[in-house]
Amino acid sequence: PVNEATAAESAMAPRLSRLQGKRVGLLDNSKSKAGKMLDMVATILSAQYGFTDIVRHRKPSASKPAAPEAIKELATTCDLVIVGVGD
Repeated sequence: PVNEATAAESAMAPRLSRLQGKRVGLLDNSKSKAGKMLDMVATILSAQYGFTDIVRHRKPSASKPAAPEAIKELATTCDLVIVGVGD
């Protein structure tokens, strides 16, 4: 028997016209340098674009999904989300 994956239909999120004044979400995947990398990216982008707020969440481990509550908060309250994958 062969188990072939079925691709789910999806679409890219619309591109933001600007980053000024946006609320940004950061999702740390719990790998060793992900948090540090996200801090640096947030500092640089915030200085450049003036974010209104930064919402941070961290996965329990790199091999586990983020908590549903964290995903819901990021999806409903943030204009964009950056996911940090470190090592």
